[in-house]
Amino acid sequence: MPDDRTAPLLQVENLKRQFQVRQRGSRESQLLRAVDGVSLHLEAGESLGVVGESGCGKSTLARLIVGLLKPTEGRILIDGQDIWTPGAAGRDRRRKFQMVFQNPAGSMNPRRTVGASVAEPLTAKGVPNASEAVERMLELVGLDPSMASRKPHQLSGGQQQRASIARALIADPAIVVHDESIASLDISLQAQILNLLLDLQKDLGTSYIFISHDLAAVQAISHRVVVMYLGEVVEASDSTTFAQRPLHPYSLALRSATLLPDPVHERGRGDTLLRGDVPSPINPPSGCRFHTRCPLAKDLCLQQKPALRDAGSGHLVACHYAGDTTRPLEMSEEVV
Repeated sequence: MPDDRTAPLLQVENLKRQFQVRQRGSRESQLLRAVDGVSLHLEAGESLGVVGESGCGKSTLARLIVGLLKPTEGRILIDGQDIWTPGAAGRDRRRKFQMVFQNPAGSMNPRRTVGASVAEPLTAKGVPNASEAVERMLELVGLDPSMASRKPHQLSGGQQQRASIARALIADPAIVVHDESIASLDISLQAQILNLLLDLQKDLGTSYIFISHDLAAVQAISHRVVVMYLGEVVEASDSTTFAQRPLHPYSLALRSATLLPDPVHERGRGDTLLRGDVPSPINPPSGCRFHTRCPLAKDLCLQQKPALRDAGSGHLVACHYAGDTTRPLEMSEEVV
């Protein structure tokens, strides 16, 4: 059992989630490896960004972390304690997580008022007279307290997402997981929500896991960045180092696909490095799972799966040729 005096706030250890799926016209089920051996950690007051294409396992990872799904293998520890411990202890640990979803209107009951939806975490805890807490939280996220009496459809998209953030924060969680929480908003609203999250983190000290396919948004809010591909972590680093020198070919491809607010640059940069589609998690490629789309792939990549190793200063990467097209990455001490 980890020592909770030294353990990070959140520790995810070799997390796996598999689903039995049946394809159309077939009577036999197959194993879909949505999350396949993910390990990561989060410190108190920190933001961890998780980035990758659709289908890489980000949303499944989010639901595993907050306890909406139970892992097939692996552990999720908060303050050094397993969130799936049987009984009241496990339930209390899972209550330390809250989640903000991509579609704010769909995550709130359309028949209930915004105030009732925001108060749900307190109601679940049996807290009476939550109206004052709801008003304070609405003010904190930049909404007029009078909006508590409105229905979700009477709010704009940005206001709905602010209300969702208020609902996630009202019960003082240790960690809030944002699963594509700005993806449905336009660019100006995305910037407003990101700035709001940064301000709230300074005021409240809440830790975030920010999951997105938008690399620019992830880098704007995160202290550290984790890159996922086909259910696995392929790179992890602090955000400054990652922005200056991503090592994995997939990370470089994601960066090349990021739109910049400069039409001259966009017209002149040519094609992006990322080609093809993500392979099926039912039948992932042998060796390195990215080799079917990687411009650096060699025979070694087809035959041997690269371990996630420290390439220097805690910069983790799972690539035989990370940052160097001429020779394999030198094998350093494996990071557990």
